[in-house]
Amino acid sequence: MHPLRHVRTIARLALCAGLCAGLGAGCAQIAVLTPARLADTSLARAAATTGWSEATELPRRSEVLAGQLVIRADFPLAEQHRLVRELEALRVDVSQRLDLPVSDEPVHLYLFEDHERYDAFAGRYFPGFPVRRAFFIETDTRLAVFAPWQDRIAEDLRHETTHGYVHAVVPGVPLWLDEGIAEYFELPRGEQGRHADHIAHLAGRLIEGTWRIDIERLESLESAGELSQDHYAESWLWVHWLLHTTPERKRILQDYLADLRRDVKTAPLSARLTHLQGGAVTCNAALRAHLESLSPR
Repeated sequence: MHPLRHVRTIARLALCAGLCAGLGAGCAQIAVLTPARLADTSLARAAATTGWSEATELPRRSEVLAGQLVIRADFPLAEQHRLVRELEALRVDVSQRLDLPVSDEPVHLYLFEDHERYDAFAGRYFPGFPVRRAFFIETDTRLAVFAPWQDRIAEDLRHETTHGYVHAVVPGVPLWLDEGIAEYFELPRGEQGRHADHIAHLAGRLIEGTWRIDIERLESLESAGELSQDHYAESWLWVHWLLHTTPERKRILQDYLADLRRDVKTAPLSARLTHLQGGAVTCNAALRAHLESLSPR
């Protein structure tokens, strides 16, 4: 038997610094493989066999328990640190907005004091992984986030911790939606998921006439190596539109996630929208109108 479960196995890894920089406040984790495919790759086997969970190089100077989170850091970290409290509150936000149950499965956060220690650890225990800034992995025994303490740590941890919270209860969430949800929740709570960088990017692409709304294209993506800035931004836009326009649309997303928990082969979100929202043309027009309503004049 393969050492990793076929539906509970996923690794989320940052891929290229140039793309991350181009994404602005966007994703710090680019290379993603879907659960079924990851189980057949050498990367998955490496995650299971390198012994990283017992590594002496893991941060261990301080430990903070915050709800579902087990946070270990290379440096003193106060239990009441505002970022710790924010990440703990994020658990409730994700649960309530997506109508998902709260899990007790621990999400382990490993915080390195600098990039040098983080890079050395990643290079030794995940040598096949193209790592940048922060990454999330899921194996048979652990949900884990790794990140160095740096200027964008709050954004990175909100994004990566969202992956942990979601995968604790919906391990089969599709790649595009998983990233759209994480992009939504990586923002500070007061922003209500309004991602200014994605809005500006997509508005500019519309003016240029170089971007076409296409949820089925998003659903066809199988690895994050295929994801462009357009894909991240559009994925976020679909999530924001569903959560912030009508109660019916919000329920469509919530019901889809609930069905995914029961059966990963459930009908895709695009089919549900076509059936319940008047077809692809109508949905695309509504999505575009939503983007225009968010864009400054």
